Amino acid sequence: DNGKPKKKARKSKQEEKRLRRFRKHPPSTYIEVHDRALTQRMFVLDRERNNDNPDHPVETISLAGSTGNVYTIIVDKVPSCNCPHAKKGNQCKHIAYVLSRVLRLPAHLAYQLAFISSELREIFEKAPPLPSEAAEGGAKDGNRKPLEGECPICVCDFEPESGEAIVYCKAACGNNIHKACFEQWAATKRGQKITCPFCRTAWEGDDETIKKVAKIGPVNEEGYVNVADQLGLSGRRDYSSYHSYWVRRQAESGAIAWDDDGVMEHEYGGRW
Repeated sequence: DNGKPKKKARKSKQEEKRLRRFRKHPPSTYIEVHDRALTQRMFVLDRERNNDNPDHPVETISLAGSTGNVYTIIVDKVPSCNCPHAKKGNQCKHIAYVLSRVLRLPAHLAYQLAFISSELREIFEKAPPLPSEAAEGGAKDGNRKPLEGECPICVCDFEPESGEAIVYCKAACGNNIHKACFEQWAATKRGQKITCPFCRTAWEGDDETIKKVAKIGPVNEEGYVNVADQLGLSGRRDYSSYHSYWVRRQAESGAIAWDDDGVMEHEYGGRW
């Protein structure tokens, strides 16, 4: 021993660093956004998972927000959304909806701004299966599956006793979907062949449904495909939780206006 202090052994594998600070508790800003997310109508139009790197899976979700705009949410180490609110650096309601309702994250993860690889693996291992996964392994005879579980588009349970219209894949997998949800999902395909959201087989349906869903959602002035008409949404955006200074400036410029109920609105799909 020469009296020199021994160097600490280098860790065999460097601990992964979280790209945003870990939140011990949900901030009030998140609670407000989360509450809005779970009380407004949104629709999952598509889910795609990239497992090219098994240690770092990523999922991309197309979501029709409450105004009918179609946004892209990417659940990665730092979840992102291409909506205007998220582009300003905020945790938007679309991300909150996807994490809480679609992927069903445990509460301590749902309000985080960033994940590490092990959390992403756990999230996707425990998440509801992708529609394409749900169709794998089953019979492709077109026989209808039991009316149980939830619709893959609105992520709500089927309630046939309520009289809601429900369609199913007659061509192959037999999985059920709310009729209204299928119509708005198919309306976003913008002229492409209409397929089953589960098995991707060409959809077999009545002529009326096919003609209705063949409509192409227009691109609005913000550059987003907007399907408010197909979804039965008002196209109105509620600005009640936005910063008052920004709202005032937008109102002065004429970009937004008051409606009859005293709620700030933005024009979508040709109406205020």
